[in-house]
Amino acid sequence: MKALRLAVVSLLAAAVEAAACVGCREPGADTVAAEPQTVLAGVGFSWGVILFLAVAFSIVGSLSVYIARVATNLDRANATGVPAPAKPARPHGG
Repeated sequence: MKALRLAVVSLLAAAVEAAACVGCREPGADTVAAEPQTVLAGVGFSWGVILFLAVAFSIVGSLSVYIARVATNLDRANATGVPAPAKPARPHGG
């Protein structure tokens, strides 16, 4: 537990020193007027990261649901005495 507290405190201490670039932090009126391309690039980058995370979580989530359903079906089949589906035979030779 002490290690967890130390890790949290050190993470928070490091976060105080973190700083964002002009395109990443909230731009003010002077930044938008001086560098509109940088601000738009930062917004586009943020949406790109969100989209990437959504796709990654969708893939992992759908695979997890598929594995859970297969495991449930196999457990149900084993509990009722019905044999599990057989693997298809692979031909020998080439």
